Amino acid sequence: MILSLNKIRFGYALSSLLLLVSYILIFSTNRRLQKEKNWIVSNYTLINKMGDIKMAMGEAESNVRGYIINKQPAFLDGFYAARSNLEKLHQEIKRLTKEDPVQSANEDQLYFMTKRRLSELSTAIQLNQHTSATLRTSTVGAAKLAQTDSIYAQMGQMTRFEEQLMKGRISKLNNFYSSTEAVTILSLFMALIAVLYAVITFNSQYRQKKKANTIADRYRLELESNIKELSDKNTELNELKGIEKLATIGRVSRVVAHEVRNPLTNITLATEQLRDIPCVEQDEEGQLLISIIKRNSARISQMVADLLNATKFMQLDKQREDINKVLDESLEMAKDRLLLQKIQVVKHYSPDLCDIMVDKERMKLAFLNIIVNAIEAMPEEDGILELITRKAEGKCVVEVRDNGSGMDENTVQHLFEPYFTLKSKGNGLGLTNTQNIVLNHKGSIRVQSEKGKGTVFIVSLDLA
Repeated sequence: MILSLNKIRFGYALSSLLLLVSYILIFSTNRRLQKEKNWIVSNYTLINKMGDIKMAMGEAESNVRGYIINKQPAFLDGFYAARSNLEKLHQEIKRLTKEDPVQSANEDQLYFMTKRRLSELSTAIQLNQHTSATLRTSTVGAAKLAQTDSIYAQMGQMTRFEEQLMKGRISKLNNFYSSTEAVTILSLFMALIAVLYAVITFNSQYRQKKKANTIADRYRLELESNIKELSDKNTELNELKGIEKLATIGRVSRVVAHEVRNPLTNITLATEQLRDIPCVEQDEEGQLLISIIKRNSARISQMVADLLNATKFMQLDKQREDINKVLDESLEMAKDRLLLQKIQVVKHYSPDLCDIMVDKERMKLAFLNIIVNAIEAMPEEDGILELITRKAEGKCVVEVRDNGSGMDENTVQHLFEPYFTLKSKGNGLGLTNTQNIVLNHKGSIRVQSEKGKGTVFIVSLDLA
């Protein structure tokens, strides 16, 4: 009996030790994931702020030049707004770089250069009230434009430095993600050892068999819970990568918008000036050419706006809605397409109340984009569209299935990228907008597809 009791004690001690090691590994993993995530978010935020400073500086320059050309005080409002915005942005960047001496010194230099240029622009505005020639010399001369270029160069240096840091941290995070799989396997191995040893030891003791099995089951459940927690963290990490990818695309979109809109503004101002020149005003061909320039400038501006709308974070008007009704209304919007293609619609709606807090119109648009893509992927007359709703782990899950041509792995990887499309008439922004809407609702969207075997979109949203 003494030997048996020692075995029991040893079994308890081993199980407790393995459980403690598992807890330590999980705690350490969670801390590391959180720390690396915060660093990457900080890098990305700083890079975005640098882009905002560049955009605000460009707006200040453009408005002063607009004031020179048009002599309209309205341009000064834009200049003063940009100057106020720059001050706030520098305060935020100072806060973000306080722990990095290199970037902090770079920010001090950038702040000095920006303040000096804004001061010169303010002085030039005052001088313009007496003589416009003085203002032109002080603001748009080659020497002064070089000062602006030096500011942009300083911002580029800071941005490249931060991008290198972020690239290294992302690489480090990816390596750490790989290590979490090993931690999961190790935890599972520990659980199996603990359970196996407990079963062998406790089965040899008839009197304490029930108690021993209960304890072993408790330890096993705790360990499985820890393993599930690690798996959930891995899923969070994958979602974080998706958010980071969309955010990076949004940052690039804003930079592109900035670089395109400023020249477009100058083109628009120039065409307005040309239209008022007497020789052009009386020339029908000249007026036609100016109209072509304005029309195409407006088209470019609209394309940039569409890209920004597909990637920017939104203000949502959330209301409590029944997911089944939202899906039905989205189907109604695609009714003509369904009838034209003779698509069969099969609904498997959950009978349980599945209410969600959503911006109804935006979510209808998101589901409509998915449904339209499914319709276009299916053959005429033989297409079957399945809509499934269910509750799972505290989430409302929506599945949209089709029996279309399916997609290969490479296509799935690029599916949500702007302007990526396999359609001859598509603009490639529909699914980008859909992903943005779902992410703004703090939900997730996944795609499962195989060539020749159809596609399923899985959208998970928080229950109301």
